[in-house]
Amino acid sequence: MKIRLFTPGPTPVPEKVMTRMADPILHHRTKEFSNIFTEVSEILKELFQTKEDVIILTSSGTGAMEAAVANHLNPGD
Repeated sequence: MKIRLFTPGPTPVPEKVMTRMADPILHHRTKEFSNIFTEVSEILKELFQTKEDVIILTSSGTGAMEAAVANHLNPGD
């Protein structure tokens, strides 16, 4: 069996991506961001085949796990 090490980078980044990364950041309180967020949420609902809300977390995997555990426990558990 071949052992593989899946660690990040360095990764070549295409020039087109580098150019887009130089664009101003889209603020999360703008109408444009809200529209994109809504569109992405709807696409994810379709992808996951659900009509329920899809929760998008802006955190690491550790943050997502903490959110999942914290929402299954009551104070004092």
